Amino acid sequence: MELIFLGTGDEHGVPRIGCECAVCRNVLSPGSRNYRTGPAAVLRYGPSYGQRLVLLDVPPELRLQVTNQHLGPFDALLLTHTHDAHFLGLGPLLTAQRETGRPLPVHAPPQVLDDARERLAYLWNDKTYRRILQPEPMGTTADLWGLSVQALRVDHGLGGTAYGYVLSYDDTRLGYVSDMLRATPEVRRALSGLDVLVLGASHYYEGIEMWKRSVMDVMTAVELIRELSPRRAFLTHLSHTVDYDEVAERLPASTMLAYDGLVVEVPT
Repeated sequence: MELIFLGTGDEHGVPRIGCECAVCRNVLSPGSRNYRTGPAAVLRYGPSYGQRLVLLDVPPELRLQVTNQHLGPFDALLLTHTHDAHFLGLGPLLTAQRETGRPLPVHAPPQVLDDARERLAYLWNDKTYRRILQPEPMGTTADLWGLSVQALRVDHGLGGTAYGYVLSYDDTRLGYVSDMLRATPEVRRALSGLDVLVLGASHYYEGIEMWKRSVMDVMTAVELIRELSPRRAFLTHLSHTVDYDEVAERLPASTMLAYDGLVVEVPT
């Protein structure tokens, strides 16, 4: 099984439009890992004769992300929530799926699908897309060709509510939670002892009032990772305040910053 990070930035991306900070300028340096597009990932799993590709979110830059990795068409999409950076790539994705003759099951809790339909009504109403788009409202769990999916409702702070997912295949468990401010006891239990845990952390330290925040920072994420004890952990949803080289060396050995294009082999 492989986890492929398509994008690892926050909603603004790195570099930000009009920004001249050191991290945004560093993107132009050879070998820089500070270039970041909207947060998304792909899980590739299954036997060689029937491999599956499941997307986690669809940012506006999705076309560039997946063509850079030579990926697609896709077997399914899991949506975490409907903030722009996480789902505005749905239209181009459906167009690409239509051209290959492949439908796209979209799995998410009912509220997420309702929000998506309200914001992108044309995709649900146009008969061209209706043949491709297959909304699949899910409860707590779903099964995608042997991949067990558990939805976790998480506190997104100022951003409201989002969802994370625990993905289990054979004996391997992977957690993907890109937009969480505080972990409830229920979420902590679900994320304990994973093989791989992905958490969103926008800044290294965000020293503002909690009610103004929407995603945890790196320091908080590292504390949570120590408590949950995954075998490996990766941080995503990184803003332009996080310099890859500077922050990476401060992290525990089992934790690293993700970067666009990172491929993680997950033994099953």
